[in-house]
Amino acid sequence: MADVPFIVIGGYLGAGKTTLINRVLASDHGRRFGVLVNDFGDINIDAKLIQGNDGPLISLVNGCVCCQLGNELGSGIETLLNIAPRLDAILVETSGVAYPAKIASYAKTWPGLSPGGTLVIADANRIRQLSQDKFVGPLVTEQLRQADQVLITKLIDGSEWQSLRRWIQEQAAGVSVVQSSEFASHGVFEIQELNHSQVIVGDVVFDTKSFSASNSLDPNDLNRWLVGLPPEIHRVKGIFYNARDTKHRWVVQGVGRQTTLSRGEPWGESPKQTEIVLIWPQSSTPRIPDGILG
Repeated sequence: MADVPFIVIGGYLGAGKTTLINRVLASDHGRRFGVLVNDFGDINIDAKLIQGNDGPLISLVNGCVCCQLGNELGSGIETLLNIAPRLDAILVETSGVAYPAKIASYAKTWPGLSPGGTLVIADANRIRQLSQDKFVGPLVTEQLRQADQVLITKLIDGSEWQSLRRWIQEQAAGVSVVQSSEFASHGVFEIQELNHSQVIVGDVVFDTKSFSASNSLDPNDLNRWLVGLPPEIHRVKGIFYNARDTKHRWVVQGVGRQTTLSRGEPWGESPKQTEIVLIWPQSSTPRIPDGILG
């Protein structure tokens, strides 16, 4: 029996990893994917944002899978490998602060798996700036170097695209760089694995704080609270119980100073509550404002 391809999806916080997985799972490509999601924070928001799959979804929480949850990752892999009928591939969404090579190494040693490649997502509007950040720059650059393919999200024009493509290939020699539209037209995860020789740099440590509220909240109040967050906050994500639309869950997404609220799926049988996670480098000390979630 053929081994199951093990595909790692990495990239920094807010690059668009969950959005990509949602799009792939919703596409009519005739393939069955098992999905392993690892979220940074004690509320597994990313698992709630995955909108469904013909195969199972296993959520791994409370830290970076490649550093802290090796045993649980192995258990998840075994569960997926024992699914009948056999899955076409296993997708692993890493935490935004993970080194994807650590997770991809499982495919070379775990019985029943074969390397399916490492895809790193990069936000066209932020990747260069992040690479220069004194706290997270080495992490972001190393994520690019560990990729077999880099997928650029957030559309840019032709000249900017060529410039960004050259810059990424300067950071990560030999890596394939594609835009979202190219990725969709080339098929689902046709990634050629490279022979990486990079040395993993020291881990960047992140802090996280989670907020929950069972009562519905006015979106204007939530927006005011989000606007008041300090610039040290790198990532905001969560589910919002909107007082103006109690039938649907609303999705909160924030990267840097940009935050959006968008209507998601109906609540169904799920409990209605707001759950939001903030993530920032441990080397900074942001002051979280008081307010509806403070």
